[in-house]
Amino acid sequence: MKENILIVEDEFIVANDLRLTMVKAGYSVCGIAASVKEAREMIESKKPTWVLLDIFLQDGSMGTELSGYLTAKNIGFIYISANTNQSVLESAKATQPYGFLVKPFREKDLLIMLEIAMEKHRQGTELTLQKELLLQKQVGLLVESSINTEQKIKLIPGAFQALVPFDYMKITCLKNDEIDEWSFLRTGFDEYQITDYIGLANIMGLTAQEQNKFRPKLSDSSKSEYYNGKDFHRLLLDDYREKRLSDHLRLESKVLYAIKMENGETATLTFYSRKAENYSQSHLNLLAKSAIPIKALIGQLQNEVKNAPEKRLAARKADSSINRIPEVNLSQAGFEGIIGNSPVLLRVLDNVGLVARSNVSVLILGESGTGKERVAQSIHNLSARKNKPIITVNCAAIPRELVESELFGHERGAFTGASEKRIGKFELAQGGTIFLDEIGELPLDAQVKLLRVLQEREIESVGGSRTVKVDVRIIAATNRKLEKEVAEGRFRLDLYYRLNVFPIELPSLRDRKADIPLLAAHFLAVYNKEMGKDVKGFSTNAQKQLESYGWPGNIRELGHVVERSLVLTTGDIINEIHLAGTVKDESNNMNRPFQLMTLEKMEAEHIIGVLKNCNGKVCGSGGAAEILGLPPSTLNSKIKKLGIKRESFFNM
Repeated sequence: MKENILIVEDEFIVANDLRLTMVKAGYSVCGIAASVKEAREMIESKKPTWVLLDIFLQDGSMGTELSGYLTAKNIGFIYISANTNQSVLESAKATQPYGFLVKPFREKDLLIMLEIAMEKHRQGTELTLQKELLLQKQVGLLVESSINTEQKIKLIPGAFQALVPFDYMKITCLKNDEIDEWSFLRTGFDEYQITDYIGLANIMGLTAQEQNKFRPKLSDSSKSEYYNGKDFHRLLLDDYREKRLSDHLRLESKVLYAIKMENGETATLTFYSRKAENYSQSHLNLLAKSAIPIKALIGQLQNEVKNAPEKRLAARKADSSINRIPEVNLSQAGFEGIIGNSPVLLRVLDNVGLVARSNVSVLILGESGTGKERVAQSIHNLSARKNKPIITVNCAAIPRELVESELFGHERGAFTGASEKRIGKFELAQGGTIFLDEIGELPLDAQVKLLRVLQEREIESVGGSRTVKVDVRIIAATNRKLEKEVAEGRFRLDLYYRLNVFPIELPSLRDRKADIPLLAAHFLAVYNKEMGKDVKGFSTNAQKQLESYGWPGNIRELGHVVERSLVLTTGDIINEIHLAGTVKDESNNMNRPFQLMTLEKMEAEHIIGVLKNCNGKVCGSGGAAEILGLPPSTLNSKIKKLGIKRESFFNM
């Protein structure tokens, strides 16, 4: 027997067919439930390891209601539903299932999806175990280290960041009826401002009277819990300190971990994030697994306060004066070519550093020009495969009839024009990483072949008769909404779940505008060197233009714009940013009524404007693809997808 499966399905005929299929395939079926209530009772009594879960049940309950309960018990689940519209897929995705199957389906499809789900669950369990061991190791090393306490305090936030991501963290403990607190405010990648509550109050500009109300407390901190979004803000209603802190730092969620110390008192670690849905039970479980080294570390801090309070005060005064965000050199941390220190970017880099240690598949999501290839390169560079090749495949640029040959190779004479044997991209990446860029552009027949390779971990070249085992790490990327592509039949659901083991979503440039000055300065330095110029920087007007523009082409477009502006600059300062088309400083348009439109409509209008400016030229120097920072094939796909007609931008 392979697994013990519970079927939650209110249509008896469908449920019985599922049972027969599972038993025939060698699985054990512990029962059939027709409602969420019945399912809970059977889970407690029958102890299933997997659940096949219908979404819409006839008694009005929803299968999605079981997701949190199943996740807490580490029971894998697959949704089975006849409804595949985008809203259903998105709501189901939010519960993090291991698969989704659409009724009606073939017996083979169910077994393949279950196999994919089990592999994804195995990889997820492996990643969770790696996190637990990593946190125990990092905190344990701090405890055992012979460095002084002041140095040790500076290393504390870095030990937790990638595993329990935060924008602000505090450690609060009681010693001899006195409360002491260490605060860690994130200011950059591996950069933290360290202070105590007085230093934090000074940074916030609180008066002496307000500082007294801002004192730390432990009275409500005896239970480990996490709070996201609305739940977090409800906590603030009766808590002056948390409210002031949240308002100043723009916090949206927190996880509090309480631990009993040797003296019987409770100490707490609290992590806060500016992201509304940042924490889950998994973070509390992770902290609980490291309870022993965490307790030892806090005990060391308590002893330092008791034995040398004057050192603690001196450290507080020194650190509380730091009140600026430093520029961050990420290249030293293994993130070559990635520029910025905005909170949304730092969260991405935390995830990159974490997932790089494992071999799980990664799906990088984000608009064109957001740096997906840079992130893929960083994952490879930070992994154990860094000394092996990383092979990039632009799926959008491969002709449909050559996809199989490009990926898996071909033998001589396999087809017309195959004059010699060719090694495919998967074989070239042996032992390393294959980066499948624009995976959403891959045709359906090629998706089937790719899925088979991902399942079997072996390839067969076109015209060949032997199979070759491949050991490669898969990183895929797309600028498309794959849930929408699946709902509209353009992307296979089983391939989506095979790739979507660890998704990383890259923010658009308009969502990280704080990084624009750093990025612009970086591009200016690069193109100054290429052109032999010595332009010093940007005028106030130029900076204003950079920050007010919407950047539909993201970082790639910013690079092209800085390059073009530098070419047109004759002095030592860039006074005007030369944007595509006739876009200028928007300050004169402030009184115009704001026009509401979808992002797709905005994207279409921007592309049309650039095409008009280029007289309809798509490819080559000065073409729309170059200005937008897109491969010509991707731009042509967008033109087709958005329904842009030739007459919209080209006058005969």
